[in-house]
Amino acid sequence: MKKTIRAFSAVLVAAMTIGSFGACSFKPKTKIENEKVNVTDGMLPQVIEREASYIQKTKDGEWELEKAETLKWELLPAEIPDSVRIISTDDAKSVYPALDDSFKGQKATLYFRFNEASDVQSTVNKGGDGSSTMDVKMKGTVDVVFSSGGYKTNLPGVKVTGAVINADGSTDLKVDIGQGESVLKAPAKVKSGVLKDFMAAQSDTFITNESFKDLTSFNVSSSLVSRGAWDNKIALEGEKLSPDLKWDKVDGASKYAVIMIDGNWLHMDVFTTETSLAEGAYNRRGGEGAEFVGPYPPKGSTHTYTVFVFALKGDPAKNSFFFDAGGNSINEIFNGLDTDKSGDKGNVLAYGRLDGNYTGK
Repeated sequence: MKKTIRAFSAVLVAAMTIGSFGACSFKPKTKIENEKVNVTDGMLPQVIEREASYIQKTKDGEWELEKAETLKWELLPAEIPDSVRIISTDDAKSVYPALDDSFKGQKATLYFRFNEASDVQSTVNKGGDGSSTMDVKMKGTVDVVFSSGGYKTNLPGVKVTGAVINADGSTDLKVDIGQGESVLKAPAKVKSGVLKDFMAAQSDTFITNESFKDLTSFNVSSSLVSRGAWDNKIALEGEKLSPDLKWDKVDGASKYAVIMIDGNWLHMDVFTTETSLAEGAYNRRGGEGAEFVGPYPPKGSTHTYTVFVFALKGDPAKNSFFFDAGGNSINEIFNGLDTDKSGDKGNVLAYGRLDGNYTGK
């Protein structure tokens, strides 16, 4: 028995020794690569070309970045217009020091949509400590939505005159909201968004709870929606014209229901067998199924006027329309359209959606 234990111990020690020897025998590996990095998590789009040194410390281990030397650092001016950035912070004043002291230590979210950027010039400067900054000059504008603790304000067309991009990726954006130049301090990493993110933040009535999201969808477009905003032509204070609309044909559809709704306020209900509507084709005197009234939000308030187009197999059982009035629900409207004359569900084959914001003048 003792001989057996001694033999087992010898084998175990030998195995451990071999394992230790194998681990100790691995020599860390290094490699150098030239890389091009598109910076998508900064305030302004950039591209960095660098020489990067990597090390592998264990066999089959991850390659870890040891150091990197920047060879080329450029701004991408063509990618600035229409880009959307979102900053969430626990201290609103640290992002925009020009704010009143009451915002110090207050949580806030800021949404930015860049409109234009012209005469863009950028220069990379190296400091005495070897770090670099990029100085940017430009003529541009950005729409801003600032919300904090239930307070929200829309700041359209804020002037952007330039920026300083620091080596860590943080950016000091030079802006003018009409009170002289000030600095907005963006962190190194900000969230990239899309146009709908900005529209939803800007609006008081953006619809996000439609129950039919999983239904097959198709495209809807209008020449009177540009960069997420409706043309003044369709508004009551404008020309009061119903918008031109066009959408994809859906196989099996006998007609289409076209709805424009502002939160719970119905602005349009039209039934048609066509896949387009001409500009100015409808007005509020058309009667149910052929009526339109333009946007008229409160002065300074931004609302979203969403067009839903539903492709129908046949006639619906009922229409849940309260034209030019509140109390509407897009989900109830859908449920009414989705039930046919026999009471069967599934009358809606597919749907399309087009959002446009409008601000009361």
